[in-house]
Amino acid sequence: MKQLQKYRIQIAALSETCMYDSGVKLINDFTWIFSGLPSTTKTRNAHGVAICLDKVAAKVWKDSGSEWEAVSERIVKIRLNCLFINLTIISIYSPVNSTNNQMNDDSQNFYNDLQDVINRIPTKDMYIIMGDFNARVGGKQQQQQNLCNSVGPYTADITNENGEKLIDLCTINNIIVTNTFFKHKLVHQTSWMHPGNKQWHMLDYTLVNKKFRSSIEDCRMYRKAAGAIGTDHHLMRIKIKLHFKSRRKLVQKKVVYDPIKLKN
Repeated sequence: MKQLQKYRIQIAALSETCMYDSGVKLINDFTWIFSGLPSTTKTRNAHGVAICLDKVAAKVWKDSGSEWEAVSERIVKIRLNCLFINLTIISIYSPVNSTNNQMNDDSQNFYNDLQDVINRIPTKDMYIIMGDFNARVGGKQQQQQNLCNSVGPYTADITNENGEKLIDLCTINNIIVTNTFFKHKLVHQTSWMHPGNKQWHMLDYTLVNKKFRSSIEDCRMYRKAAGAIGTDHHLMRIKIKLHFKSRRKLVQKKVVYDPIKLKN
């Protein structure tokens, strides 16, 4: 019997990279798949997203056909053909919570684009959406509504407008917010501190389609990891373990014995 090898791969989803154009780059030992605004359009709000693969992950991705898509300066997608499950990974950077009509339009366009991407993913794929959603979910009202169990009991905020859009996206597509299903200390739940009131919030999330929920083993923040790279968001790390496909159980017909015939 052929022995199956276990592969441990590391994939990072990066938000607000301020990288222009889109493409694939090899930086040191890491492969970057990035998407941003055209370099001809210089702006202070460059946004930009990227997916960074280590050597093992890059090999799996290349063996899978190097499939990727730069949807916009806020969404980039790759697809990996794994041994048991095909994996689609989406890195995002959502607009900030709307304070005027322009921001509201940007946010709505972002969620429309993200919905289009989800609609094109094969139904058998496990897909993971990671990044800065600039959304807050939670509160007593959210717990009472309990919309399709998309949001778990471990939240740190009260739902805002972006949070409602995020919950709608999860409810429509049968997705869960994995952060909210693992109990951790508050310092390991929140990822960003408001510069004004100095309060910590949970703005970064990892979403996964619900039928693959058991593959997510943990999701939490690491504060010290982000101190050396000049960001005001802390590192979000998730552990994923892809399982074997379960065998279908054979339904056996119930045998009914005739006691009279048994006596004979």
